[in-house]
Amino acid sequence: MTSSVHGLPAARACPITRTVTSVLSTPEMLSHPKIDSELEDALRYDEHGTEIISTLDVRPNLRNAVWEARNRSHLIGLRAGSPTPSGLVGTMRSAVVNGMSIADITGNAHTVERTPTMADQLPIDSVMFTFVISGESFHFNGTSPPVLVKQGEVAIYDSDSPFMLGFTEAMHAVVASVPRHHLVDIGMQDCFRRLKVIRHAGTGVETEMARDLLDVLRGAFERPVDVDVHEFDDTLLANALRTLRRLSVQPTQTSYHYFTAATAYIESHFDDPRLSIADIAHTLSLSQRHLGRIFAARETTVARHIQKLRLQRARRLLASPESCHMGVAEVGHRCGFSSPSHFSKAFRAYFGVTPTEARRAESLPAAD
Repeated sequence: MTSSVHGLPAARACPITRTVTSVLSTPEMLSHPKIDSELEDALRYDEHGTEIISTLDVRPNLRNAVWEARNRSHLIGLRAGSPTPSGLVGTMRSAVVNGMSIADITGNAHTVERTPTMADQLPIDSVMFTFVISGESFHFNGTSPPVLVKQGEVAIYDSDSPFMLGFTEAMHAVVASVPRHHLVDIGMQDCFRRLKVIRHAGTGVETEMARDLLDVLRGAFERPVDVDVHEFDDTLLANALRTLRRLSVQPTQTSYHYFTAATAYIESHFDDPRLSIADIAHTLSLSQRHLGRIFAARETTVARHIQKLRLQRARRLLASPESCHMGVAEVGHRCGFSSPSHFSKAFRAYFGVTPTEARRAESLPAAD
């Protein structure tokens, strides 16, 4: 069984009223029937089957305890507090994907703390990601001064190191716990041992990678009810790990390098009519959205660039004496066009003449 932080569940639809007395003997971490009852009443599910819990209707003097109990019921201990008389008023959507816990949290000013005792008694060996969507937070692990994490930034840290995370105002955050055994599978088990803060809003290669990861994680809350659960979870986990692999090191590849690599891949596969954006993105360990942004910065799209390279190759073949034995349809086929009519239409739209007219001409119009 996996575990979680910030109220992230260890398993979908795990019984929230289960006591942890059999797991921990520390008095401060025991369950209480009154708290369990309030917690159960606060739980509901949306149309996607996503678990939602809110302390809004919980009695103010029990809100902090209910938030803590939400963690205790899933084998993780956190102390929760709020400087306001109303206590911690929060709402959390949570999902679990192959042991990776994800939560979308809104709430008032509050703190959560993983104490040394909790870390010792409940090791969970995972990497935490806290994407601050709105508000401002601080992160303190006892080994360095508190680090301010602003709106549009993400804090990445080791869950087994004691820490305190606090929001100084009304907040919105997406939090994920990624077990290190998943990171072992991609050779990243030793990454993110130290606190790392980067942007997920703005520009820059690293920022785009972080934003891609946030987009992938948010997809956990949008699972259609009629899809295969295992297939959906496997795909989401694979996408998250692929994005994490790119985020694990300081990026040295610029947008230009990715564009160059994508172009090289297209040039070596342009004769395959089945060449897709997904193929290129997977080869470069990029999301399709990120790849699209790289091409958009050059005022084009991946599909248009593929067609441009195919047409330019076709033009060279049509003009080459070595290819005079090829028919026009064969030239189009060798350049990745699925049908002669599609090839002829695209060629004329790009060069202003048909492939046959181009072959007959002594010189061809210049390309754009």
